[in-house]
Amino acid sequence: MGTKSGAYQDVYIKREDEMVSLKNDVTDFCEKYIKPVHPENWDWSTRDFENPENDPTIAEARAVANVVYKDLLDGNNTEVDLSTMDNVEAIKAYLNPKSKYADFNMEEFAFALKVELEHGKIRDVNVTNNHPFLTAMIALAHMTESLTYYKRLKVMEAEGEIYEIMRKIESAKTGREEWYRELGKAEKELTEARSGLVERLQKMDDIPTLEKIGD
Repeated sequence: MGTKSGAYQDVYIKREDEMVSLKNDVTDFCEKYIKPVHPENWDWSTRDFENPENDPTIAEARAVANVVYKDLLDGNNTEVDLSTMDNVEAIKAYLNPKSKYADFNMEEFAFALKVELEHGKIRDVNVTNNHPFLTAMIALAHMTESLTYYKRLKVMEAEGEIYEIMRKIESAKTGREEWYRELGKAEKELTEARSGLVERLQKMDDIPTLEKIGD
């Protein structure tokens, strides 16, 4: 279980009055929280997240969100003290399963988990060991700075792809037709990403404004 570099810094957290190593806790956590909603291929420690078919599902996102949400409500005295999180009231509202936009939030949160799994075993420098809880905390760290973070990320990535394709077209002596087809796909993705950002902005009315903005 490790990486080519072997990099991994262990983290301990108090769960049900017992300190557990999140390095060793991945399978236990997944069996308890992920397996009930995703019976097949439920163990994130062995799941091939390089394959898009294995992306975190909305149901899995909800299961992980519920764990974080409960910890935020309980104010547990853990090694990872969630009560110190910036803009905690906004995060609680976002994770709340009774939120007016709970389905939309969890679709977004599933994408956030997918993005932040790059800090796990699919990269040479393994920080999270694919632990769903740590992956969620990385995502939420970004969202404490801006709850539109991941919708804006999609826009930025699409814009970046279009820029690189345009460079290819300008420099290519042959095969431009293929790059123009790719450009059409990227422009469609950008349109969808911008629509997603607009929808996010329209679905913020039940989330408190951020108390702390910036560093």
